[in-house]
Amino acid sequence: MTAFQLASLTFIVALPALVWWWDRQPHRRGLVKLAERSLAALLLLAYAGDLAAKWLDGAFTPQFALPMQLCDWALFAIAAALWWRQRACFDVAYFWGLAATLQAIFTPAIAADVHWLRQLGFFFIHAGIVAGVVHLIVTARFRPTWPRSVVRIVVTSEVYLACALAANALTRGNYGFLSHKPEQRSMLDLFSDTPWLYVTQLNLVAFVFFAALYAPWWIADWRRGTRR
Repeated sequence: MTAFQLASLTFIVALPALVWWWDRQPHRRGLVKLAERSLAALLLLAYAGDLAAKWLDGAFTPQFALPMQLCDWALFAIAAALWWRQRACFDVAYFWGLAATLQAIFTPAIAADVHWLRQLGFFFIHAGIVAGVVHLIVTARFRPTWPRSVVRIVVTSEVYLACALAANALTRGNYGFLSHKPEQRSMLDLFSDTPWLYVTQLNLVAFVFFAALYAPWWIADWRRGTRR
């Protein structure tokens, strides 16, 4: 595990814990909103910085620079959820952030020889998305609900799938890794090499992850209902 990965995992734990502690201290609750909006702003700035770095590297092309990666959409969702405490955006960020963005930290789809500033931006963006989700769960008491959150993530995911497939067809890009597997090793190596089957497997596995992420809340609600 690289230093960037270790720092990302530390950030995911430390930032929500620190904000939670602030929220429990007298006369410091105003810092919570400041922390939320600061993280939202920093994520958007990091995204803009990554686009600038791609332009300097000559990679600012329709194949690489459109905001069509799944984690791009997750970034915009968590930024809105943090800035406005927007629950619909939290639902999207929760499922995408914990199902895909967290996985990207363990199996980063970025070359090891890329400039360290771009690697820093990559890991900060991905860690920031997950840290924002964890913060809203721990401090703001946000959580997905049935059936609204589940329906919302299924519909949004299918919209993203259609948009990413269209973007790939028009640009010959690989947004969402829907055209082919990333060069770096990942869970996607287990999937088929047949294009239509590969996309189908991606879609179905995403639903499995969504179900697993909702399961703890369903169990908690079921146990609460049983006790009542």
